[in-house]
Amino acid sequence: MRTKQIKNFDMNDSTYKMRRQVINMLYEIKREVKNFPRIEVRIGEARDHKVLGVAQLKDKKIWITKRAVEMNEDALRNIVYHEVVHAVTGFGHDDLCPLMKPTLDNYFLNKDQCMKYLKKYLQRATKLTMVA
Repeated sequence: MRTKQIKNFDMNDSTYKMRRQVINMLYEIKREVKNFPRIEVRIGEARDHKVLGVAQLKDKKIWITKRAVEMNEDALRNIVYHEVVHAVTGFGHDDLCPLMKPTLDNYFLNKDQCMKYLKKYLQRATKLTMVA
């Protein structure tokens, strides 16, 4: 699993520990969202220092940078949930949504807020699928 924006780290104890932090957040979601799909996770270094995470739209794959993992828990959660929306629903950025805006500022949503926005996007994707 590769992407142009992030160079994957080799799996070792350090990478596994960072990946575990991301996977724990995916388990947070799984506890709240029935039928939440399996998401593939890779950890790496961004080729552009501005990038903190990447997703393949509707392909259930996310990449999170080491820099993102080293941020505080709420910042990492915002990044992970943001990439999950891309990876699961295929929706793009939304400047009006604090979870889905294209850049991360110094205001981070807490766990409950992240979950609320994530669920809205998942519901919207489900409704679109039902209509199609």
